[in-house]
Amino acid sequence: MMEQRFLKAMEAFSLPKGATVTVALSGGMDSVTLLYLLKNMPHRDFHLEAAHVNHGLRPEAAEDQAFCRRLCAEWEIPFKEFEGDARTFGMSPEEGARALRYGFLDPLADGEVHFVATAHHREDQLETFFINLYRGSGSGGLSGMKPRRGGYLKPLLEFEKEAITAYAEEKKLPYVTDATNGDTAYLRNFLRHQVLPLLNSREEGRFSQSLAAAMQCLAKEEEALSLWADRVKTDSAEELRILPEAVLKRVLDRAYGEPLDRLHFKEIYDLLQKNPPAGQVELTKGTYFRLEYGRGVFVSETEEVVVPAKIGGTVSHGSTQFIIRLEEIHSPFTHFSADCDKIVGNPVFRHKRPGDRFTPMGRGGTSRLQKRLKNDRVPRSRRDELWVLADEQDRIIWAEGYGFAQEFCADGSCDRRCTVEIVEEE
Repeated sequence: MMEQRFLKAMEAFSLPKGATVTVALSGGMDSVTLLYLLKNMPHRDFHLEAAHVNHGLRPEAAEDQAFCRRLCAEWEIPFKEFEGDARTFGMSPEEGARALRYGFLDPLADGEVHFVATAHHREDQLETFFINLYRGSGSGGLSGMKPRRGGYLKPLLEFEKEAITAYAEEKKLPYVTDATNGDTAYLRNFLRHQVLPLLNSREEGRFSQSLAAAMQCLAKEEEALSLWADRVKTDSAEELRILPEAVLKRVLDRAYGEPLDRLHFKEIYDLLQKNPPAGQVELTKGTYFRLEYGRGVFVSETEEVVVPAKIGGTVSHGSTQFIIRLEEIHSPFTHFSADCDKIVGNPVFRHKRPGDRFTPMGRGGTSRLQKRLKNDRVPRSRRDELWVLADEQDRIIWAEGYGFAQEFCADGSCDRRCTVEIVEEE
Protein backbone atom coordinates (compact mmCIF):
# COMPACT_ATOMS: atom_id res chain seq x y z
CA MET A 1 0.00 0.00 0.00
CA MET A 2 2.77 2.43 0.96
CA GLU A 3 4.73 1.67 -2.23
CA GLN A 4 1.65 2.14 -4.44
CA ARG A 5 0.77 5.52 -2.90
CA PHE A 6 4.38 6.60 -3.22
CA LEU A 7 4.61 5.50 -6.86
CA LYS A 8 1.52 7.59 -7.72
CA ALA A 9 3.02 10.60 -5.95
CA MET A 10 6.23 10.28 -7.98
CA GLU A 11 4.39 9.73 -11.27
CA ALA A 12 2.52 12.99 -10.70
CA PHE A 13 5.83 14.89 -11.00
CA SER A 14 6.32 13.66 -14.61
CA LEU A 15 10.10 13.81 -14.34
CA PRO A 16 12.05 13.68 -17.62
CA LYS A 17 13.72 10.39 -18.40
CA GLY A 18 17.35 10.38 -17.28
CA ALA A 19 16.87 13.13 -14.69
CA THR A 20 18.83 13.17 -11.44
CA VAL A 21 16.98 13.07 -8.12
CA THR A 22 19.04 13.94 -5.05
CA VAL A 23 17.57 12.98 -1.67
CA ALA A 24 18.25 15.48 1.12
CA LEU A 25 19.42 12.83 3.58
CA SER A 26 19.64 13.84 7.25
CA GLY A 27 19.90 10.27 8.48
CA GLY A 28 16.57 10.49 10.29
CA MET A 29 13.71 8.05 9.82
CA ASP A 30 11.80 10.15 7.30
CA SER A 31 14.68 10.84 4.89
CA VAL A 32 15.98 7.24 5.13
CA THR A 33 12.48 5.96 4.31
CA LEU A 34 12.28 8.33 1.34
CA LEU A 35 15.65 7.13 0.04
CA TYR A 36 14.60 3.50 0.46
CA LEU A 37 11.32 4.04 -1.42
CA LEU A 38 13.08 5.77 -4.30
CA LYS A 39 15.80 3.12 -4.44
CA ASN A 40 13.23 0.35 -4.75
CA MET A 41 10.85 2.04 -7.17
CA PRO A 42 9.94 -0.33 -10.00
CA HIS A 43 11.06 0.74 -13.49
CA ARG A 44 12.93 3.74 -12.11
CA ASP A 45 14.21 5.78 -15.06
CA PHE A 46 16.03 8.53 -13.18
CA HIS A 47 19.46 8.65 -11.57
CA LEU A 48 19.30 8.54 -7.76
CA GLU A 49 21.80 10.06 -5.36
CA ALA A 50 21.83 11.48 -1.82
CA ALA A 51 23.28 14.58 -0.19
CA HIS A 52 23.90 15.32 3.48
CA VAL A 53 24.48 18.77 4.99
CA ASN A 54 26.39 19.04 8.27
CA HIS A 55 25.17 22.33 9.75
CA GLY A 56 27.93 22.45 12.39
CA LEU A 57 25.46 22.99 15.26
CA ARG A 58 25.79 19.70 17.22
CA PRO A 59 28.79 17.68 18.45
CA GLU A 60 27.23 14.48 17.12
CA ALA A 61 26.66 15.97 13.64
CA ALA A 62 29.80 14.25 12.35
CA GLU A 63 28.37 10.89 13.47
CA ASP A 64 25.15 11.53 11.52
CA GLN A 65 27.24 12.45 8.49
CA ALA A 66 29.26 9.23 8.80
CA PHE A 67 26.03 7.20 9.14
CA CYS A 68 24.67 8.65 5.91
CA ARG A 69 27.96 7.95 4.14
CA ARG A 70 27.94 4.31 5.29
CA LEU A 71 24.26 3.81 4.41
CA CYS A 72 24.73 5.10 0.87
CA ALA A 73 27.81 2.94 0.40
CA GLU A 74 25.83 -0.12 1.57
CA TRP A 75 22.89 0.71 -0.70
CA GLU A 76 25.22 1.62 -3.59
CA ILE A 77 23.85 5.14 -3.92
CA PRO A 78 26.17 8.05 -4.94
CA PHE A 79 26.67 10.35 -1.98
CA LYS A 80 27.48 14.06 -1.68
CA GLU A 81 28.36 15.67 1.63
CA PHE A 82 28.54 19.33 2.58
CA GLU A 83 29.78 21.02 5.75
CA GLY A 84 29.30 24.54 7.10
CA ASP A 85 28.49 26.59 10.19
CA ALA A 86 24.88 27.78 10.38
CA ARG A 87 25.82 30.24 13.15
CA THR A 88 27.73 32.45 10.70
CA PHE A 89 24.47 33.67 9.13
CA GLY A 90 23.53 35.80 12.12
CA MET A 91 20.07 34.19 12.32
CA SER A 92 18.34 31.82 14.69
CA PRO A 93 19.78 28.26 14.56
CA GLU A 94 16.73 27.09 12.60
CA GLU A 95 16.91 29.88 10.04
CA GLY A 96 20.70 29.66 9.74
CA ALA A 97 20.54 25.91 9.17
CA ARG A 98 17.89 26.39 6.49
CA ALA A 99 19.95 29.07 4.73
CA LEU A 100 23.05 26.88 4.83
CA ARG A 101 21.18 23.80 3.66
CA TYR A 102 19.50 25.43 0.68
CA GLY A 103 22.73 27.20 -0.24
CA PHE A 104 24.19 23.76 -0.90
CA LEU A 105 21.06 22.14 -2.34
CA ASP A 106 19.81 24.88 -4.68
CA PRO A 107 22.46 24.17 -7.36
CA LEU A 108 21.25 20.54 -7.40
CA ALA A 109 17.63 21.57 -8.11
CA ASP A 110 17.42 23.38 -11.45
CA GLY A 111 13.92 21.96 -12.04
CA GLU A 112 14.80 20.77 -15.55
CA VAL A 113 16.98 17.67 -15.22
CA HIS A 114 18.13 17.99 -11.61
CA PHE A 115 15.76 17.68 -8.65
CA VAL A 116 16.07 17.50 -4.86
CA ALA A 117 13.62 15.32 -2.91
CA THR A 118 12.87 16.18 0.72
CA ALA A 119 11.04 14.04 3.28
CA HIS A 120 8.39 16.54 4.45
CA HIS A 121 5.16 14.79 5.45
CA ARG A 122 1.62 15.63 6.62
CA GLU A 123 2.62 16.61 10.16
CA ASP A 124 5.36 18.89 8.82
CA GLN A 125 2.65 20.55 6.75
CA LEU A 126 0.49 21.23 9.81
CA GLU A 127 3.46 22.63 11.72
CA THR A 128 4.22 24.90 8.77
CA PHE A 129 0.70 26.32 9.02
CA PHE A 130 1.33 27.49 12.58
CA ILE A 131 4.81 28.79 11.78
CA ASN A 132 3.40 30.91 8.96
CA LEU A 133 0.43 31.94 11.11
CA TYR A 134 2.94 33.13 13.72
CA ARG A 135 4.67 35.18 11.00
CA GLY A 136 1.40 36.79 9.88
CA SER A 137 1.25 35.09 6.47
CA GLY A 138 -1.71 35.25 4.11
CA SER A 139 -3.39 32.39 2.27
CA GLY A 140 -0.20 31.61 0.33
CA GLY A 141 1.74 30.77 3.48
CA LEU A 142 -1.20 29.28 5.38
CA SER A 143 -1.99 26.87 2.54
CA GLY A 144 1.33 25.19 3.34
CA MET A 145 3.99 23.58 1.20
CA LYS A 146 3.36 22.41 -2.35
CA PRO A 147 4.36 18.90 -3.48
CA ARG A 148 6.66 20.54 -6.00
CA ARG A 149 8.40 23.92 -5.86
CA GLY A 150 10.70 24.49 -8.79
CA GLY A 151 13.31 21.73 -8.60
CA TYR A 152 12.26 20.59 -5.09
CA LEU A 153 10.02 17.53 -4.71
CA LYS A 154 8.07 16.44 -1.62
CA PRO A 155 6.66 13.00 -2.51
CA LEU A 156 5.79 12.18 1.13
CA LEU A 157 3.79 15.36 1.75
CA GLU A 158 0.42 13.57 1.86
CA PHE A 159 1.73 10.72 4.05
CA GLU A 160 1.01 10.63 7.78
CA LYS A 161 3.95 10.32 10.14
CA GLU A 162 2.31 7.26 11.63
CA ALA A 163 2.34 5.50 8.25
CA ILE A 164 5.99 6.39 7.64
CA THR A 165 6.97 5.09 11.07
CA ALA A 166 5.08 1.82 10.58
CA TYR A 167 6.74 1.29 7.18
CA ALA A 168 10.25 2.00 8.52
CA GLU A 169 9.70 -0.49 11.33
CA GLU A 170 8.30 -3.10 8.95
CA LYS A 171 11.36 -2.82 6.68
CA LYS A 172 13.71 -2.56 9.70
CA LEU A 173 15.31 0.54 8.25
CA PRO A 174 18.32 1.95 10.13
CA TYR A 175 18.29 5.63 11.07
CA VAL A 176 19.69 8.11 13.57
CA THR A 177 17.77 10.36 15.95
CA ASP A 178 18.62 14.04 16.23
CA ALA A 179 18.72 14.87 19.94
CA THR A 180 17.50 18.41 19.22
CA ASN A 181 14.19 17.03 17.89
CA GLY A 182 12.89 17.06 21.45
CA ASP A 183 14.14 20.57 22.27
CA THR A 184 11.04 22.77 22.45
CA ALA A 185 13.17 25.90 22.33
CA TYR A 186 12.87 25.41 18.57
CA LEU A 187 9.51 26.67 17.32
CA ARG A 188 8.79 23.64 15.14
CA ASN A 189 9.52 21.25 18.00
CA PHE A 190 7.32 23.30 20.34
CA LEU A 191 4.45 23.00 17.88
CA ARG A 192 5.13 19.28 17.31
CA HIS A 193 5.39 18.23 20.96
CA GLN A 194 3.11 20.67 22.76
CA VAL A 195 0.67 22.57 20.55
CA LEU A 196 -0.58 19.91 18.14
CA PRO A 197 -0.92 17.14 20.78
CA LEU A 198 -2.90 19.53 22.96
CA LEU A 199 -5.25 20.44 20.11
CA ASN A 200 -5.66 16.80 19.15
CA SER A 201 -6.35 15.79 22.76
CA ARG A 202 -9.95 16.95 22.61
CA GLU A 203 -12.55 14.23 22.59
CA GLU A 204 -13.41 14.78 18.92
CA GLY A 205 -9.78 13.98 18.00
CA ARG A 206 -10.18 15.46 14.53
CA PHE A 207 -8.12 18.64 14.73
CA SER A 208 -5.28 17.54 12.43
CA GLN A 209 -7.69 16.22 9.80
CA SER A 210 -9.80 19.38 9.94
CA LEU A 211 -6.72 21.61 9.70
CA ALA A 212 -5.46 19.65 6.70
CA ALA A 213 -8.84 20.12 5.01
CA ALA A 214 -8.80 23.85 5.78
CA MET A 215 -5.30 24.15 4.28
CA GLN A 216 -6.52 22.48 1.10
CA CYS A 217 -9.30 25.09 0.87
CA LEU A 218 -6.76 27.86 1.36
CA ALA A 219 -4.58 26.33 -1.35
CA LYS A 220 -7.49 26.45 -3.82
CA GLU A 221 -8.23 30.07 -2.90
CA GLU A 222 -4.54 30.93 -3.30
CA GLU A 223 -4.55 29.29 -6.73
CA ALA A 224 -7.58 31.35 -7.79
CA LEU A 225 -6.07 34.63 -6.55
CA SER A 226 -2.76 33.87 -8.23
CA LEU A 227 -4.52 33.05 -11.50
CA TRP A 228 -6.36 36.39 -11.35
CA ALA A 229 -3.10 38.21 -10.64
CA ASP A 230 -1.33 36.45 -13.51
CA ARG A 231 -3.93 37.86 -15.90
CA VAL A 232 -3.24 41.45 -14.85
CA LYS A 233 -0.81 42.71 -17.49
CA THR A 234 -1.09 46.45 -16.87
CA ASP A 235 0.93 48.98 -14.88
CA SER A 236 -1.83 51.59 -15.15
CA ALA A 237 -2.11 53.21 -11.71
CA GLU A 238 -5.87 53.59 -12.17
CA GLU A 239 -6.35 49.88 -12.91
CA LEU A 240 -4.02 48.83 -10.10
CA ARG A 241 -5.90 51.08 -7.66
CA ILE A 242 -9.23 49.27 -8.12
CA LEU A 243 -7.84 45.73 -7.70
CA PRO A 244 -8.73 43.88 -4.47
CA GLU A 245 -5.84 44.09 -2.00
CA ALA A 246 -5.11 40.36 -2.18
CA VAL A 247 -4.81 40.47 -5.96
CA LEU A 248 -2.83 43.73 -5.96
CA LYS A 249 -0.32 42.22 -3.53
CA ARG A 250 0.34 39.34 -5.89
CA VAL A 251 0.58 41.61 -8.93
CA LEU A 252 3.11 43.84 -7.18
CA ASP A 253 5.09 40.88 -5.84
CA ARG A 254 5.41 39.57 -9.38
CA ALA A 255 6.47 42.95 -10.76
CA TYR A 256 9.00 43.49 -7.95
CA GLY A 257 10.45 40.00 -8.31
CA GLU A 258 9.96 38.96 -4.67
CA PRO A 259 7.27 39.30 -1.98
CA LEU A 260 6.91 42.82 -0.60
CA ASP A 261 6.86 43.08 3.17
CA ARG A 262 3.60 44.12 4.78
CA LEU A 263 4.72 47.68 5.62
CA HIS A 264 5.92 48.56 2.11
CA PHE A 265 2.83 47.03 0.51
CA LYS A 266 0.61 49.15 2.78
CA GLU A 267 2.54 52.29 1.79
CA ILE A 268 2.14 51.47 -1.91
CA TYR A 269 -1.55 50.67 -1.45
CA ASP A 270 -2.15 53.98 0.34
CA LEU A 271 -0.26 55.87 -2.38
CA LEU A 272 -2.43 54.30 -5.09
CA GLN A 273 -5.61 55.11 -3.17
CA LYS A 274 -4.61 58.77 -2.78
CA ASN A 275 -4.03 58.82 -6.54
CA PRO A 276 -1.62 61.80 -6.72
CA PRO A 277 -0.15 62.78 -10.13
CA ALA A 278 3.27 61.66 -8.88
CA GLY A 279 4.77 60.05 -5.80
CA GLN A 280 7.02 57.25 -4.65
CA VAL A 281 7.68 54.71 -1.89
CA GLU A 282 11.29 53.81 -1.08
CA LEU A 283 11.69 50.04 -0.68
CA THR A 284 15.45 49.73 -0.24
CA LYS A 285 18.22 52.24 -0.71
CA GLY A 286 17.96 53.25 -4.36
CA THR A 287 14.86 51.13 -5.14
CA TYR A 288 11.38 52.67 -5.38
CA PHE A 289 7.78 52.12 -6.36
CA ARG A 290 6.94 55.23 -8.33
CA LEU A 291 3.89 56.83 -9.94
CA GLU A 292 4.87 58.28 -13.32
CA TYR A 293 2.29 59.82 -15.66
CA GLY A 294 -0.43 57.38 -14.69
CA ARG A 295 1.83 54.33 -14.41
CA GLY A 296 2.89 52.44 -11.27
CA VAL A 297 6.41 51.07 -11.74
CA PHE A 298 9.33 49.72 -9.74
CA VAL A 299 12.57 51.55 -10.49
CA SER A 300 16.16 51.52 -9.28
CA GLU A 301 18.52 54.44 -9.22
CA THR A 302 20.75 54.38 -12.27
CA GLU A 303 24.37 53.60 -11.55
CA GLU A 304 26.83 56.28 -12.61
CA VAL A 305 28.50 55.03 -15.79
CA VAL A 306 31.07 56.76 -18.00
CA VAL A 307 32.02 55.09 -21.29
CA PRO A 308 34.97 56.63 -23.18
CA ALA A 309 33.77 57.34 -26.71
CA LYS A 310 35.62 56.92 -29.99
CA ILE A 311 34.86 59.26 -32.87
CA GLY A 312 34.80 57.12 -35.95
CA GLY A 313 34.39 53.86 -34.04
CA THR A 314 32.27 51.66 -31.77
CA VAL A 315 32.45 51.18 -27.99
CA SER A 316 30.35 48.88 -25.79
CA HIS A 317 28.87 48.86 -22.31
CA GLY A 318 27.20 45.56 -21.47
CA SER A 319 24.78 44.78 -24.29
CA THR A 320 24.74 48.42 -25.48
CA GLN A 321 26.86 49.55 -28.42
CA PHE A 322 27.62 53.23 -29.07
CA ILE A 323 28.54 54.02 -32.67
CA ILE A 324 29.98 57.38 -33.75
CA ARG A 325 30.34 57.51 -37.54
CA LEU A 326 32.78 60.00 -39.01
CA GLU A 327 32.55 61.49 -42.50
CA GLU A 328 34.78 63.79 -44.53
CA ILE A 329 32.35 66.19 -46.23
CA HIS A 330 32.25 69.15 -48.56
CA SER A 331 28.52 69.90 -48.44
CA PRO A 332 26.44 72.45 -46.50
CA PHE A 333 23.62 69.95 -45.87
CA THR A 334 24.77 68.86 -42.41
CA HIS A 335 21.90 69.94 -40.15
CA PHE A 336 21.52 66.56 -38.39
CA SER A 337 25.23 65.96 -37.86
CA ALA A 338 27.76 67.44 -35.46
CA ASP A 339 30.87 69.38 -36.33
CA CYS A 340 33.73 67.29 -34.94
CA ASP A 341 35.99 70.35 -34.64
CA LYS A 342 33.62 71.87 -32.06
CA ILE A 343 34.14 68.89 -29.71
CA VAL A 344 36.79 69.54 -27.06
CA GLY A 345 39.02 66.62 -26.05
CA ASN A 346 37.90 63.01 -25.76
CA PRO A 347 34.10 62.66 -25.39
CA VAL A 348 32.36 60.10 -23.18
CA PHE A 349 28.94 58.50 -23.03
CA ARG A 350 27.27 58.81 -19.62
CA HIS A 351 23.83 59.10 -18.05
CA LYS A 352 22.09 62.42 -17.55
CA ARG A 353 23.23 64.42 -14.52
CA PRO A 354 21.61 67.24 -12.54
CA GLY A 355 22.51 70.59 -14.09
CA ASP A 356 23.00 69.31 -17.65
CA ARG A 357 22.07 71.94 -20.24
CA PHE A 358 20.98 71.06 -23.75
CA THR A 359 19.14 72.66 -26.69
CA PRO A 360 18.43 70.24 -29.56
CA MET A 361 19.15 71.29 -33.12
CA GLY A 362 16.27 73.22 -34.63
CA ARG A 363 14.41 73.61 -31.33
CA GLY A 364 14.29 76.52 -28.97
CA GLY A 365 13.09 76.59 -25.41
CA THR A 366 14.84 75.82 -22.18
CA SER A 367 18.45 74.73 -22.19
CA ARG A 368 18.00 72.69 -18.97
CA LEU A 369 17.81 69.03 -20.01
CA GLN A 370 15.87 67.98 -16.90
CA LYS A 371 13.13 70.55 -17.55
CA ARG A 372 12.91 69.62 -21.23
CA LEU A 373 12.44 65.94 -20.36
CA LYS A 374 9.76 66.84 -17.83
CA ASN A 375 7.95 69.08 -20.32
CA ASP A 376 8.09 66.27 -22.88
CA ARG A 377 6.53 63.94 -20.27
CA VAL A 378 9.44 61.50 -20.30
CA PRO A 379 8.93 59.16 -17.30
CA ARG A 380 11.24 59.87 -14.40
CA SER A 381 12.77 56.40 -14.47
CA ARG A 382 13.54 56.81 -18.18
CA ARG A 383 15.10 60.24 -17.58
CA ASP A 384 17.61 58.75 -15.16
CA GLU A 385 18.67 56.14 -17.73
CA LEU A 386 19.05 58.62 -20.60
CA TRP A 387 22.41 58.41 -22.39
CA VAL A 388 24.24 61.59 -23.38
CA LEU A 389 27.53 62.27 -25.15
CA ALA A 390 29.64 64.94 -23.44
CA ASP A 391 33.01 66.47 -24.24
CA GLU A 392 35.87 67.23 -21.82
CA GLN A 393 34.24 70.54 -20.86
CA ASP A 394 31.17 68.47 -19.86
CA ARG A 395 29.08 70.11 -22.57
CA ILE A 396 26.28 67.89 -23.91
CA ILE A 397 27.01 67.11 -27.57
CA TRP A 398 24.15 64.66 -28.09
CA ALA A 399 21.21 63.30 -26.05
CA GLU A 400 19.39 60.03 -26.61
CA GLY A 401 16.03 60.62 -28.26
CA TYR A 402 16.87 64.25 -29.17
CA GLY A 403 20.00 64.17 -31.30
CA PHE A 404 22.76 66.77 -31.35
CA ALA A 405 22.88 70.07 -29.48
CA GLN A 406 22.42 73.29 -31.42
CA GLU A 407 25.88 74.58 -30.50
CA PHE A 408 27.57 71.57 -32.16
CA CYS A 409 25.60 71.87 -35.39
CA ALA A 410 27.70 71.29 -38.50
CA ASP A 411 27.56 74.19 -40.96
CA GLY A 412 28.81 74.87 -44.46
CA SER A 413 32.41 75.39 -43.32
CA CYS A 414 32.53 71.95 -41.63
CA ASP A 415 35.20 69.54 -42.90
CA ARG A 416 34.27 66.58 -40.69
CA ARG A 417 30.93 65.59 -39.28
CA CYS A 418 29.76 62.69 -37.12
CA THR A 419 26.55 60.88 -36.30
CA VAL A 420 25.67 58.81 -33.21
CA GLU A 421 23.75 55.55 -32.96
CA ILE A 422 22.93 53.26 -30.03
CA VAL A 423 22.40 49.58 -30.71
CA GLU A 424 21.20 46.97 -28.19
CA GLU A 425 22.76 43.57 -28.86
CA GLU A 426 20.38 40.62 -28.81
